[in-house]
Amino acid sequence: MKAIYIRQHGPPSDLKVSDIPKPTPGPDEVLVKVEAAGINPSDVGSAVGRFPDSVLPRVLGRDFAGRVMEGPASLVGRQVWGTGGDLGVTRDGTQAEYVVIPQQAIAVRPKNLTAEQAAAAGVPFVTAYSALVNLAKVKAGEWIIVSGAAGGVGQAAIQIAHAKGAKVIALIKDASQRGPMNSGKVQAIAQSDRNDLESVTQQVTNGKGADVALNGVGSGIFQAIQGALGIGGRQVVYSVAGGKEATIDILSFYKHQNILLGLDTQKFDVTQCAAILNQIAPLFESGAIEAPKIGERYALVDVAKAYQRVASGVGGKVVLLMALQEAVA
Repeated sequence: MKAIYIRQHGPPSDLKVSDIPKPTPGPDEVLVKVEAAGINPSDVGSAVGRFPDSVLPRVLGRDFAGRVMEGPASLVGRQVWGTGGDLGVTRDGTQAEYVVIPQQAIAVRPKNLTAEQAAAAGVPFVTAYSALVNLAKVKAGEWIIVSGAAGGVGQAAIQIAHAKGAKVIALIKDASQRGPMNSGKVQAIAQSDRNDLESVTQQVTNGKGADVALNGVGSGIFQAIQGALGIGGRQVVYSVAGGKEATIDILSFYKHQNILLGLDTQKFDVTQCAAILNQIAPLFESGAIEAPKIGERYALVDVAKAYQRVASGVGGKVVLLMALQEAVA
């Protein structure tokens, strides 16, 4: 089969398609024919070797959508979607014509999502849902700060917060990112280049402060978020791309009864992620949340270009489509 198979870590420009044997499922596994595979910043990190527990050689890729081809009769033919911190890191991943996963990792994809939409949803929506719902326990009427609001996780978080009846304060880098905030699901916008998160939050919450904040940047915005949280406010940190060390005013922290939570979805394997996707699926099917916007579609043969686009930080989800690969072949 065709696959993005690496024998050593290196830059995205080194990635190419390889021919490797089609995998054979074990007794408790299924074989999935991949229709589409998403590419995330973490996949770029996996390719260059940022995960110390990674195994070589391996197929890259966390997110996928496809159809079960081999396994129990009750599962064969099912249209499925999935993601997992183990996929593409400690076990062969999804950027291939086929992938083997445990039977317990089967998540039936929402009927109103195409394969490419489902493949683009994995990491962003699992991260956002885990942060907002499973960790922060967001409630209707609460004010939520979403950092990196123009990115994949940020856009997913805005939708989930809105679906749960919460009100969103979007934190973006600068005015160039205001476009995606015009969905009607954002009540206020703050900009890092203006350093106005605290003032915007105080204004829209009538001095109360935010109830929940998602920090997908790290130390670069840690203090600003703490200053914007109200009594009992919860901050969920899921990335330190913008710095890993921050100072904290412990007096203010305990006086405000704040809660600091960490989230690492890389530790959620494909089976654990399937359970979370099963929680998210009804929101897609009911129309409460919308499919992620696709920025670019590539064939496997163009994998280097696809990874370089993701590494560049240009907006919009990037997916590899097997139908495009078949057309090239």
